[in-house]
Amino acid sequence: MTPLTTALLRRLSEAAGGPGNEGAVRDLIARALHPHVDALHIDAMGNLTAIKRGRGEGDLRVALTAHMDEVALFITEIDSNGLLHVAASGGVNARTLAGKGVLVGPEQLPGVIGWPPPHLQRHNNDESKRVPKIEDLVIDIGAADKEAAAARVKIGQQALFATRFGFLGRDQAVAEEAPLPQKGRIKGKAFDDRLGCAAAMALLMGPALPCDLHAIFTVQEEVGVRGALAAAEMLAVDLLLVLEGTVCDDLPGPVDEPRFPTTRLGDGPALTQRDGSYVVQAAVLQHLLRTAAAHGIPYQFKHPNAGGTDASGFGRYRATPTGILSTPCRYIHGPVAVAELGDFHALIQLLRAVLADEAALARLVGRS
Repeated sequence: MTPLTTALLRRLSEAAGGPGNEGAVRDLIARALHPHVDALHIDAMGNLTAIKRGRGEGDLRVALTAHMDEVALFITEIDSNGLLHVAASGGVNARTLAGKGVLVGPEQLPGVIGWPPPHLQRHNNDESKRVPKIEDLVIDIGAADKEAAAARVKIGQQALFATRFGFLGRDQAVAEEAPLPQKGRIKGKAFDDRLGCAAAMALLMGPALPCDLHAIFTVQEEVGVRGALAAAEMLAVDLLLVLEGTVCDDLPGPVDEPRFPTTRLGDGPALTQRDGSYVVQAAVLQHLLRTAAAHGIPYQFKHPNAGGTDASGFGRYRATPTGILSTPCRYIHGPVAVAELGDFHALIQLLRAVLADEAALARLVGRS
Protein backbone atom coordinates (compact mmCIF):
# COMPACT_ATOMS: atom_id res chain seq x y z
CA MET A 1 0.00 0.00 0.00
CA THR A 2 1.46 3.36 -1.01
CA PRO A 3 1.59 6.22 1.52
CA LEU A 4 0.59 8.58 -1.30
CA THR A 5 -2.87 10.13 -1.29
CA THR A 6 -4.98 11.51 -4.10
CA ALA A 7 -4.63 14.96 -2.55
CA LEU A 8 -0.83 14.81 -2.62
CA LEU A 9 -0.68 13.69 -6.24
CA ARG A 10 -3.20 16.40 -7.15
CA ARG A 11 -1.07 19.06 -5.48
CA LEU A 12 2.06 17.80 -7.21
CA SER A 13 0.43 17.86 -10.64
CA GLU A 14 -1.21 21.26 -10.24
CA ALA A 15 1.78 23.00 -8.63
CA ALA A 16 3.47 25.65 -10.77
CA GLY A 17 7.03 24.74 -11.66
CA GLY A 18 8.45 25.78 -15.01
CA PRO A 19 12.21 25.52 -15.60
CA GLY A 20 14.03 27.81 -13.19
CA ASN A 21 10.84 28.44 -11.18
CA GLU A 22 10.43 25.17 -9.29
CA GLY A 23 10.11 26.73 -5.82
CA ALA A 24 6.45 25.86 -5.24
CA VAL A 25 7.05 22.23 -6.18
CA ARG A 26 10.19 22.03 -4.05
CA ASP A 27 8.40 23.49 -1.01
CA LEU A 28 5.52 21.03 -1.43
CA ILE A 29 7.87 18.04 -1.62
CA ALA A 30 9.99 19.21 1.32
CA ARG A 31 6.94 19.73 3.56
CA ALA A 32 5.55 16.30 2.73
CA LEU A 33 8.89 14.54 3.31
CA HIS A 34 10.05 16.36 6.43
CA PRO A 35 8.50 13.89 8.94
CA HIS A 36 9.86 10.87 7.07
CA VAL A 37 13.52 11.62 6.29
CA ASP A 38 16.70 12.28 8.20
CA ALA A 39 17.96 15.24 6.17
CA LEU A 40 16.82 17.75 3.56
CA HIS A 41 19.18 19.97 1.58
CA ILE A 42 18.73 22.58 -1.15
CA ASP A 43 21.77 23.40 -3.26
CA ALA A 44 22.62 26.69 -4.98
CA MET A 45 20.99 25.52 -8.22
CA GLY A 46 17.71 24.75 -6.45
CA ASN A 47 17.89 20.95 -6.40
CA LEU A 48 16.33 19.33 -3.33
CA THR A 49 18.05 16.29 -1.80
CA ALA A 50 16.33 14.12 0.81
CA ILE A 51 18.16 11.39 2.74
CA LYS A 52 16.63 8.45 4.61
CA ARG A 53 19.08 6.30 6.54
CA GLY A 54 18.97 2.56 5.98
CA ARG A 55 18.44 -0.19 8.50
CA GLY A 56 21.03 -2.53 6.99
CA GLU A 57 24.41 -3.37 8.47
CA GLY A 58 26.31 -2.28 5.36
CA ASP A 59 26.89 1.17 3.94
CA LEU A 60 25.20 0.85 0.56
CA ARG A 61 23.88 4.12 -0.82
CA VAL A 62 21.28 4.34 -3.59
CA ALA A 63 19.97 7.53 -5.17
CA LEU A 64 16.64 8.09 -6.85
CA THR A 65 16.26 11.17 -9.01
CA ALA A 66 13.26 12.89 -10.58
CA HIS A 67 12.93 16.38 -11.98
CA MET A 68 10.55 18.98 -10.57
CA ASP A 69 10.23 21.26 -13.60
CA GLU A 70 7.61 21.10 -16.34
CA VAL A 71 7.54 22.48 -19.86
CA ALA A 72 6.35 26.07 -20.04
CA LEU A 73 5.97 29.17 -22.17
CA PHE A 74 7.70 32.39 -21.24
CA ILE A 75 6.65 35.88 -22.15
CA THR A 76 8.90 37.62 -24.69
CA GLU A 77 6.84 40.66 -25.71
CA ILE A 78 3.58 42.51 -25.05
CA ASP A 79 2.02 44.03 -28.16
CA SER A 80 -0.17 47.12 -28.58
CA ASN A 81 -3.34 44.99 -28.34
CA GLY A 82 -2.35 43.67 -24.92
CA LEU A 83 -1.53 40.20 -26.26
CA LEU A 84 1.44 38.29 -24.85
CA HIS A 85 3.96 36.82 -27.28
CA VAL A 86 5.82 33.72 -26.12
CA ALA A 87 8.69 31.31 -26.59
CA ALA A 88 9.03 27.72 -25.41
CA SER A 89 10.82 26.63 -22.26
CA GLY A 90 11.27 22.93 -22.96
CA GLY A 91 9.83 20.76 -25.72
CA VAL A 92 6.40 22.22 -26.49
CA ASN A 93 4.52 21.58 -29.75
CA ALA A 94 2.51 24.57 -30.98
CA ARG A 95 -0.03 22.33 -32.75
CA THR A 96 -1.44 21.18 -29.40
CA LEU A 97 -1.91 24.62 -27.86
CA ALA A 98 -4.51 26.72 -29.69
CA GLY A 99 -7.45 27.63 -27.46
CA LYS A 100 -5.91 26.10 -24.33
CA GLY A 101 -6.02 27.80 -20.96
CA VAL A 102 -2.88 28.92 -19.16
CA LEU A 103 -1.92 30.59 -15.90
CA VAL A 104 0.56 33.44 -16.26
CA GLY A 105 3.17 34.63 -13.79
CA PRO A 106 3.29 34.37 -10.00
CA GLU A 107 -0.27 35.72 -9.73
CA GLN A 108 -1.51 32.76 -11.82
CA LEU A 109 -3.36 35.15 -14.11
CA PRO A 110 -5.75 33.22 -16.37
CA GLY A 111 -5.24 33.46 -20.12
CA VAL A 112 -6.05 31.67 -23.38
CA ILE A 113 -3.59 30.74 -26.13
CA GLY A 114 -4.60 32.30 -29.43
CA TRP A 115 -4.16 31.20 -33.06
CA PRO A 116 -6.40 32.01 -36.09
CA PRO A 117 -9.35 29.58 -36.16
CA PRO A 118 -9.50 27.01 -39.00
CA HIS A 119 -12.65 28.42 -40.63
CA LEU A 120 -10.74 31.65 -41.26
CA GLN A 121 -7.61 29.86 -42.45
CA ARG A 122 -9.57 28.06 -45.20
CA HIS A 123 -9.77 31.31 -47.18
CA ASN A 124 -6.02 31.21 -47.65
CA ASN A 125 -4.55 27.90 -48.82
CA ASP A 126 -1.02 28.75 -47.78
CA GLU A 127 -2.18 29.76 -44.31
CA SER A 128 -4.31 26.65 -43.84
CA LYS A 129 -1.36 24.37 -44.65
CA ARG A 130 1.16 26.15 -42.48
CA VAL A 131 2.16 24.41 -39.27
CA PRO A 132 2.15 26.94 -36.44
CA LYS A 133 5.29 27.73 -34.51
CA ILE A 134 5.41 28.74 -30.88
CA GLU A 135 6.37 32.25 -31.97
CA ASP A 136 3.08 32.49 -33.92
CA LEU A 137 0.99 32.05 -30.78
CA VAL A 138 -0.18 34.71 -28.35
CA ILE A 139 -1.75 34.62 -24.91
CA ASP A 140 -4.92 36.63 -24.41
CA ILE A 141 -5.35 37.77 -20.79
CA GLY A 142 -8.26 40.09 -21.56
CA ALA A 143 -6.17 43.27 -21.52
CA ALA A 144 -7.36 46.14 -23.73
CA ASP A 145 -3.90 47.41 -24.60
CA LYS A 146 -0.19 47.13 -23.86
CA GLU A 147 -0.35 49.31 -20.76
CA ALA A 148 -3.13 47.24 -19.20
CA ALA A 149 -1.29 43.98 -19.87
CA ALA A 150 2.07 45.32 -18.66
CA ALA A 151 0.47 46.29 -15.36
CA ARG A 152 -0.23 42.60 -14.69
CA VAL A 153 2.48 40.68 -16.55
CA LYS A 154 6.23 41.18 -16.93
CA ILE A 155 8.54 40.10 -19.73
CA GLY A 156 10.28 36.86 -18.75
CA GLN A 157 7.45 35.51 -16.62
CA GLN A 158 6.18 32.03 -17.39
CA ALA A 159 2.84 30.64 -18.49
CA LEU A 160 1.83 27.12 -17.45
CA PHE A 161 -1.08 24.96 -18.54
CA ALA A 162 -4.26 25.54 -16.50
CA THR A 163 -5.08 21.85 -16.10
CA ARG A 164 -6.87 20.25 -13.15
CA PHE A 165 -5.85 16.81 -11.94
CA GLY A 166 -8.57 14.18 -12.05
CA PHE A 167 -9.67 10.62 -12.76
CA LEU A 168 -11.07 9.24 -16.01
CA GLY A 169 -13.74 6.55 -16.28
CA ARG A 170 -14.80 6.53 -12.62
CA ASP A 171 -18.44 6.67 -11.57
CA GLN A 172 -17.65 7.53 -7.96
CA ALA A 173 -15.49 10.29 -6.52
CA VAL A 174 -12.19 9.34 -4.90
CA ALA A 175 -11.61 10.54 -1.34
CA GLU A 176 -8.82 13.11 -1.36
CA GLU A 177 -7.07 11.90 1.80
CA ALA A 178 -7.51 8.19 1.08
CA PRO A 179 -4.60 6.16 -0.33
CA LEU A 180 -4.21 6.59 -4.06
CA PRO A 181 -6.26 3.94 -5.93
CA GLN A 182 -4.27 1.01 -7.29
CA LYS A 183 -5.87 1.08 -10.74
CA GLY A 184 -7.50 3.55 -13.08
CA ARG A 185 -6.63 6.35 -15.45
CA ILE A 186 -5.58 9.78 -14.23
CA LYS A 187 -5.26 13.05 -16.12
CA GLY A 188 -3.28 16.16 -15.32
CA LYS A 189 -0.41 18.37 -16.28
CA ALA A 190 3.28 17.92 -15.52
CA PHE A 191 3.16 14.12 -15.20
CA ASP A 192 6.65 14.49 -16.68
CA ASP A 193 7.99 14.40 -14.10
CA ARG A 194 5.75 14.82 -11.08
CA LEU A 195 4.94 11.10 -11.31
CA GLY A 196 8.66 10.42 -10.93
CA CYS A 197 8.75 12.79 -7.95
CA ALA A 198 5.75 11.01 -6.42
CA ALA A 199 7.37 7.58 -6.85
CA ALA A 200 10.53 8.74 -5.08
CA MET A 201 8.42 10.26 -2.31
CA ALA A 202 6.56 6.98 -1.84
CA LEU A 203 9.85 5.21 -1.10
CA LEU A 204 11.01 7.92 1.29
CA MET A 205 7.67 7.98 3.13
CA GLY A 206 7.66 4.20 3.58
CA PRO A 207 9.61 1.90 5.91
CA ALA A 208 13.40 2.17 6.04
CA LEU A 209 15.27 0.02 3.52
CA PRO A 210 18.57 -1.85 3.96
CA CYS A 211 20.42 0.88 2.05
CA ASP A 212 20.73 4.59 2.66
CA LEU A 213 18.29 6.21 0.27
CA HIS A 214 19.06 9.56 -1.32
CA ALA A 215 16.43 11.26 -3.48
CA ILE A 216 17.46 14.18 -5.68
CA PHE A 217 14.62 16.31 -6.99
CA THR A 218 16.26 18.26 -9.78
CA VAL A 219 15.56 21.54 -11.55
CA GLN A 220 15.73 22.54 -15.22
CA GLU A 221 15.74 19.05 -16.74
CA GLU A 222 13.51 20.23 -19.57
CA VAL A 223 16.05 22.80 -20.76
CA GLY A 224 19.23 20.73 -20.74
CA VAL A 225 19.45 18.62 -17.52
CA ARG A 226 21.06 21.62 -15.83
CA GLY A 227 20.08 20.65 -12.31
CA ALA A 228 21.51 17.16 -12.74
CA LEU A 229 24.79 18.58 -14.04
CA ALA A 230 25.11 20.66 -10.87
CA ALA A 231 24.03 17.86 -8.51
CA ALA A 232 26.40 15.33 -10.09
CA GLU A 233 29.42 16.98 -8.52
CA MET A 234 28.14 16.12 -5.03
CA LEU A 235 26.75 12.68 -5.84
CA ALA A 236 28.52 9.78 -4.13
CA VAL A 237 26.31 6.69 -4.27
CA ASP A 238 26.61 3.09 -5.43
CA LEU A 239 23.56 3.06 -7.73
CA LEU A 240 21.42 5.74 -9.38
CA LEU A 241 17.84 5.13 -10.53
CA VAL A 242 16.27 7.83 -12.70
CA LEU A 243 12.47 8.03 -12.41
CA GLU A 244 10.53 9.58 -15.28
CA GLY A 245 7.20 10.10 -16.94
CA THR A 246 7.76 9.06 -20.53
CA VAL A 247 6.19 9.03 -23.97
CA CYS A 248 3.21 6.73 -24.55
CA ASP A 249 2.13 6.79 -28.20
CA ASP A 250 -0.09 3.70 -28.33
CA LEU A 251 -2.89 5.42 -30.24
CA PRO A 252 -4.14 4.06 -33.59
CA GLY A 253 -2.17 5.06 -36.67
CA PRO A 254 -2.74 4.61 -40.42
CA VAL A 255 -3.92 1.07 -41.16
CA ASP A 256 -1.18 0.56 -43.74
CA GLU A 257 1.61 1.62 -41.40
CA PRO A 258 2.51 -0.95 -38.71
CA ARG A 259 3.52 0.87 -35.55
CA PHE A 260 5.69 -0.06 -32.61
CA PRO A 261 4.74 2.35 -29.84
CA THR A 262 7.40 3.73 -27.56
CA THR A 263 5.33 2.41 -24.64
CA ARG A 264 1.77 1.22 -24.01
CA LEU A 265 -0.57 2.30 -21.25
CA GLY A 266 -1.32 -0.55 -18.84
CA ASP A 267 1.68 -2.75 -19.64
CA GLY A 268 3.68 -1.75 -16.58
CA PRO A 269 6.60 0.61 -15.98
CA ALA A 270 8.93 1.19 -18.92
CA LEU A 271 12.59 0.21 -18.63
CA THR A 272 15.02 2.10 -20.83
CA GLN A 273 17.75 0.27 -22.72
CA ARG A 274 19.02 3.42 -24.42
CA ASP A 275 17.72 6.79 -25.48
CA GLY A 276 19.08 9.79 -27.33
CA SER A 277 21.64 10.63 -24.65
CA TYR A 278 22.33 7.55 -22.51
CA VAL A 279 22.88 3.80 -22.72
CA VAL A 280 21.92 1.83 -19.60
CA GLN A 281 24.58 -0.61 -18.43
CA ALA A 282 23.61 -4.19 -19.23
CA ALA A 283 24.20 -5.36 -15.64
CA VAL A 284 21.78 -2.77 -14.24
CA LEU A 285 19.10 -3.53 -16.82
CA GLN A 286 19.38 -7.28 -16.26
CA HIS A 287 19.12 -6.78 -12.50
CA LEU A 288 15.89 -4.84 -12.96
CA LEU A 289 14.52 -7.55 -15.26
CA ARG A 290 15.43 -10.39 -12.88
CA THR A 291 13.86 -8.58 -9.94
CA ALA A 292 10.65 -7.89 -11.86
CA ALA A 293 10.41 -11.53 -12.95
CA ALA A 294 11.09 -12.85 -9.45
CA HIS A 295 8.30 -10.75 -7.96
CA GLY A 296 5.80 -11.05 -10.80
CA ILE A 297 5.91 -7.32 -11.53
CA PRO A 298 4.81 -6.34 -15.05
CA TYR A 299 7.17 -4.24 -17.12
CA GLN A 300 7.82 -3.19 -20.70
CA PHE A 301 10.76 -1.85 -22.63
CA LYS A 302 10.80 1.73 -23.78
CA HIS A 303 11.56 1.36 -27.47
CA PRO A 304 14.71 3.31 -28.30
CA ASN A 305 14.04 6.79 -29.58
CA ALA A 306 15.27 10.34 -29.29
CA GLY A 307 15.11 12.32 -26.10
CA GLY A 308 16.94 11.98 -22.84
CA THR A 309 16.78 12.18 -19.06
CA ASP A 310 18.82 13.35 -16.11
CA ALA A 311 20.87 10.16 -16.54
CA SER A 312 22.97 11.97 -19.13
CA GLY A 313 23.64 14.86 -16.77
CA PHE A 314 24.72 12.68 -13.87
CA GLY A 315 26.63 10.35 -16.20
CA ARG A 316 28.72 13.17 -17.59
CA TYR A 317 30.57 13.56 -14.29
CA ARG A 318 29.99 10.31 -12.38
CA ALA A 319 30.60 6.71 -13.44
CA THR A 320 27.72 5.49 -11.30
CA PRO A 321 25.72 2.42 -12.42
CA THR A 322 22.41 3.89 -13.56
CA GLY A 323 18.96 2.62 -14.48
CA ILE A 324 15.97 4.49 -15.94
CA LEU A 325 12.39 3.56 -15.00
CA SER A 326 9.36 5.45 -16.29
CA THR A 327 5.59 5.67 -16.03
CA PRO A 328 4.08 5.82 -19.56
CA CYS A 329 2.05 9.00 -20.18
CA ARG A 330 -0.10 9.77 -23.20
CA TYR A 331 0.03 13.31 -24.66
CA ILE A 332 3.21 14.16 -22.78
CA HIS A 333 4.45 17.79 -22.91
CA GLY A 334 0.93 18.88 -23.86
CA PRO A 335 -1.74 20.69 -21.86
CA VAL A 336 -3.02 17.44 -20.33
CA ALA A 337 -1.51 13.95 -20.00
CA VAL A 338 -3.10 10.59 -19.18
CA ALA A 339 -1.47 7.79 -17.17
CA GLU A 340 -2.50 4.43 -15.70
CA LEU A 341 -2.17 4.09 -11.93
CA GLY A 342 -1.39 0.39 -12.29
CA ASP A 343 1.81 1.27 -14.18
CA PHE A 344 2.74 3.86 -11.56
CA HIS A 345 2.23 1.49 -8.63
CA ALA A 346 4.12 -1.31 -10.40
CA LEU A 347 7.07 1.06 -10.78
CA ILE A 348 7.04 1.73 -7.03
CA GLN A 349 6.73 -2.00 -6.34
CA LEU A 350 9.76 -2.72 -8.55
CA LEU A 351 11.81 -0.03 -6.83
CA ARG A 352 10.99 -1.47 -3.41
CA ALA A 353 11.90 -4.98 -4.52
CA VAL A 354 15.24 -3.82 -5.93
CA LEU A 355 16.17 -1.80 -2.85
CA ALA A 356 15.02 -4.42 -0.34
CA ASP A 357 17.55 -7.05 -1.49
CA GLU A 358 20.77 -5.86 0.12
CA ALA A 359 22.86 -8.84 -0.98
CA ALA A 360 21.81 -8.56 -4.63
CA LEU A 361 22.46 -4.82 -4.60
CA ALA A 362 25.92 -5.37 -3.17
CA ARG A 363 26.73 -7.87 -5.92
CA LEU A 364 25.43 -5.51 -8.60
CA VAL A 365 27.66 -2.62 -7.54
CA GLY A 366 30.70 -4.75 -6.67
CA ARG A 367 30.43 -4.38 -2.91
CA SER A 368 29.86 -8.04 -1.97
